[in-house]
Amino acid sequence: MAQFLWSGKEELPDIVKEFTYSIEDDKNLFYYDILGGMAHTLTLYRGGIIDYDEAKSIIDGLYKLKDKNDINFSLYEDIHTAVEIELTALIGEPAKKLHTARSRNDQVSLDERLYLRDSLKEVLNLIRDLIKAFLDLAGVSLDIIVPGFTHLQPAQPVLISHHLLAYVEMLKRDFSRFYSLFPRLNECPLGSGALAGLDFPYDRFLVSEILRFDTPTNNSMDTVTDRDYLIEYIFNALLTSTHISRFGEEIVIWSNPLFGFVKISSGYTTGSSMMPQKRNPDVAELLRGSSGEFLGYLDLLLVTLKGLPLTYNRDLQMDKKVIFRASRSLHIILEITRGLLENMELDREKICKNLNDEFLLATDLADFLVNRGIPFRDSHHIVRDVVFYCQENKKTFSQLSEEEWRKFNEEFLNLPDDFFSFDKAINRRDTYGGTGRSCVEYQLLLNRKWLEETRRLIDALPEVYMEDLVNMIGK
Repeated sequence: MAQFLWSGKEELPDIVKEFTYSIEDDKNLFYYDILGGMAHTLTLYRGGIIDYDEAKSIIDGLYKLKDKNDINFSLYEDIHTAVEIELTALIGEPAKKLHTARSRNDQVSLDERLYLRDSLKEVLNLIRDLIKAFLDLAGVSLDIIVPGFTHLQPAQPVLISHHLLAYVEMLKRDFSRFYSLFPRLNECPLGSGALAGLDFPYDRFLVSEILRFDTPTNNSMDTVTDRDYLIEYIFNALLTSTHISRFGEEIVIWSNPLFGFVKISSGYTTGSSMMPQKRNPDVAELLRGSSGEFLGYLDLLLVTLKGLPLTYNRDLQMDKKVIFRASRSLHIILEITRGLLENMELDREKICKNLNDEFLLATDLADFLVNRGIPFRDSHHIVRDVVFYCQENKKTFSQLSEEEWRKFNEEFLNLPDDFFSFDKAINRRDTYGGTGRSCVEYQLLLNRKWLEETRRLIDALPEVYMEDLVNMIGK
């Protein structure tokens, strides 16, 4: 039979239980509910609200409860009820004082913040690891030139390292967004009560310090309904997954034999059920589709909150359907993307064979004329005519004779002999942030330094250990 604390002794219909109970989702908060309970108990004791023996019994009992692995969570309506009833079975009467000066409204906000705080730290580590994988591949690929595309049409030659570093920049912005969420997430809701604060000598600054929050929340009514931090987390996840989706699409294209830029190991591809010769880039395709999941989560949260009056309403329970699934999915796609990068090989030979279109250097030709004093608009038209001529006569730029060049512009006679070398073309793009080899090498250096700096930032983020809270009761 289900266990009740707050709903009376009446037995609810099964369909109502299934609809209203959140235990199947929020049992993921078991550890954090215990951690928050220990900090809350310390604060009750320091405020003289409960005595030492009661506080020690509760804290020791909660610490034991964390290792209890035979709890039938399905008996309970939510994780808070489960913890309190299970604790009562362990230590008896003192457990009934655990909920003093606390509401499930501020309690669930605390649990979610503690959970997300740990998830956020893991996300930062995973993004950083993924960036390192991009940098490692870019660092060993400085000799590989590929066509750069606009509108998925060949445009200009670029180092593939430069292409890979574009994703590094996206992921660095993702890292920055997640990191900047931390101060808004790291505010302690305990002491807000149901909505109006407490009629107890409860030190909110103390409990914030114990749990290593930066500060208590400022307004009790806002506190119990605030889910901004979760919406920000999901939006950040959506944007990160969108960046990864773009990479997944490029791997799908690049692994097509018509491109053949990459070979993916068998662990990250699957075979066809009918065509034995095929290896499908299923992992990359699923990465490409991943952003839709987070868009759905964001939509659910925003629609739930839209027009919701102050303060707590049961609609907010819908966030449980998001918080655990979203964080787990985000962790997986970040780890999988890194694995894909580490298990694919750039096919230098195939790339080199595909890099045979001198029309990729048409912009270089126009720039050459500009550097000889001809306005760019005129240069653009001149080179366009050269391209049309070559296409009609089935020639490349380097196959044109001096007489043919002269028909378009005398300045073309001054073209260097190695002008149509792709290596030379790459190194002409040597502005900061460009694809010039020296520029890319510099960006690699800067990003390696970024890895070192962000490691220190992550290590400085707060962590709380139950063992430390157990020891604090004796102080």
